[in-house]
Amino acid sequence: MKTKKDSMLFGKADEPIIASLMEVDTYKFLMMYFIWTYVPLMRVTFAFTNRTIKVALGDHVSVERLKEELSAVRMLRITDQIVDYLRAKGIFSEEFLTDMRTIVLPEPQIVKREDSQLDITVSGIWYQVTLWETIILAIVNQLYAENAIGYDPIFQQKVIAEGEKRLLEKIAILQKIDIRFLQFGLRRRLSGWWEQHVTEIALDRMPQNIVAVSNVALADKLGVPWGGTNAHELYSGFYALRCYENKDIARYAQYEVLEKWQALYPQNLRIMLPDTFGSQQFFAGLPKELAESFKGARQDSGDPIIFGQLLIEMYRRLHIDPSAKTLLFSDGLDVVEMVRLHSIFAQMITVLFGWGTNFTNDTGFLKPISIVMKLVEAAGNPAVKLSDNLAKAMGKPEVIMMAKDIFGYTNTFTKQCVY
Repeated sequence: MKTKKDSMLFGKADEPIIASLMEVDTYKFLMMYFIWTYVPLMRVTFAFTNRTIKVALGDHVSVERLKEELSAVRMLRITDQIVDYLRAKGIFSEEFLTDMRTIVLPEPQIVKREDSQLDITVSGIWYQVTLWETIILAIVNQLYAENAIGYDPIFQQKVIAEGEKRLLEKIAILQKIDIRFLQFGLRRRLSGWWEQHVTEIALDRMPQNIVAVSNVALADKLGVPWGGTNAHELYSGFYALRCYENKDIARYAQYEVLEKWQALYPQNLRIMLPDTFGSQQFFAGLPKELAESFKGARQDSGDPIIFGQLLIEMYRRLHIDPSAKTLLFSDGLDVVEMVRLHSIFAQMITVLFGWGTNFTNDTGFLKPISIVMKLVEAAGNPAVKLSDNLAKAMGKPEVIMMAKDIFGYTNTFTKQCVY
């Protein structure tokens, strides 16, 4: 890598940031199989967004180096190791595992805008393109960190020492409480080495708290369970596929995703993501059979207390015991917030956390940026995500207005995206 130097924190100069297509979040493989099964030829476009607009990312990330890292990824293939790992899960068909071997990731397009923000887009067959999401985010984050922190070994040791100190303070709190979490920190980690380092410390110091690791390569390397749910791209993609049929069909697309997911995966992998078009309408229209079939729901935007209350009220309205279900929080978490939410809900429902950026990118020397890679077009139609937080909404204004009308969306909650 032309501008990279050897260092403990960022790895060797000749090593790419992503060295295997296994180094993606668990839900990438789960969603790949879902998409391959139901819409194998569907074409989509993903686009990168830096929600931390005060950071002119193009002034901190070299476009040349970014292209170099992405080119290295495009040389990677699905290997025997990856296929064997996935086959052992017992949930993927042999035909899918064979087709995976043929994947050659399409080339992302990168533009540094006049405002020094980066535009990154990538188009192609959905079940293949989806792999780029967490890969691009992890690469951009590390390049940003390399630029900010640098390669001086003495300074890097200070960063590492402070990061370890902060982590041990968090562990001291969590060790005393029955809080369980999945490590969700790949996409906005400081670096690959740092993600592994803090995960190993957590596994050593509080093994009872860490349920699974979402980074598939890291989970395999450390010999721990993988873990993940599904993402807004499925709901947005199927809505884009159905949105011009009629309002009822368009509105039901979110539940169509659940029906198809249910047919493909066992209950331990069934976690709903209700907020794509607003959680309130989602819970109001959710069929009882799906509410019963799914293990629980993930909160990823809006007020977590309101979400938790809506979820529990929905279960009670449908005469389903909430204590048999799971509420997974994954929105901008730190230890204080995890303790607060656990204390409020743990007596009513099983509480889990998807703990990400604050776990894998908290050293005190670099404030994490909020970056995402989202679906913006599917099946030739513009995609949209409304969210329970207007600051997380994605889509063209006219498409957002159309979706608001279809889903009866009236939410006004807005909160700055921390991560």
